Parts: sequence; C-alpha cells; structure tokens
Amino acid sequence: MKLLRPTENTPFHIDYSWFEKNGQDVNVLIYKCLTSEQQERLAGSLADEAFDFVDEVTGEVRRVTRAMQMIRTERADDPTFISARLPLAESVFRVFLLNDNHPLTPVELAARIGRKPSEILAQLGGRAVYNGIRPIMN
Repeated sequence: MKLLRPTENTPFHIDYSWFEKNGQDVNVLIYKCLTSEQQERLAGSLADEAFDFVDEVTGEVRRVTRAMQMIRTERADDPTFISARLPLAESVFRVFLLNDNHPLTPVELAARIGRKPSEILAQLGGRAVYNGIRPIMN
C-alpha cells in the first residue's frame, strides 16, 4: 500500500472532528485568538454559545459562536491578527477561522501569512497534527 504525501498543492483545512477524537475543545483555541478586551466582554456569557448568523454575501444562515463572530467582525481587519510574529500553525489556524474553513493549499496559505509554501508543508504535512489542521487527501 502506497501512502500519499501532501504536496504544496494539497488543500488543508481545520478538521473539527480531530478535536473531538483527541479529547480537545476547539473553542479553547478560538478563545485564545481574541484580545484580552474581547475575552473580558465575553466573560459574562458563554463564548461557545451558538447563534444564527446570516452571511451578507451569500445569504446563507450558519450557526456560529459568539467568539467566532467576534473574530470575523472585529479581528478580520486587524493587522496583528495574522502576523509573522505568530507561530506558523497559529497563523494558518487563524486564516481558516477567517475564511470559514475553506480549504487552502500551502501555496495559497503562503500568500496570506508571508511564509514559504515549503515551510508550511514541512510543518503541516507530517504525522503530527497542529491545531486540527490536516490535509484533504482523496
């Protein structure tokens, strides 16, 4: 049996089922993406409480958490949200949070986070899974 290895053109995404299978809560990582001021604002409520959100572009209704909504509306234009100072896997995780987890290749991710595709592939294409980010292999 030949194992397929991801390439720079293999799409990746956040595999939310990975968190469940590994006894982890993705909402903890999402919460850490908020500023301390945003975390304080959510302190009195449930950050992972879901509500209906209507996408203004597509009209699609989706369930999102308060923390995710805050990231998409308040952090999307913040130049510090995704920066070269963050660890690579953290930057990629944040890209997927902002783009509604649409699959992206290391080449596409490189353009968004300012890293080399080979560097992204080297970290995310191995056996270890960081922040639930996995390749989509067909």
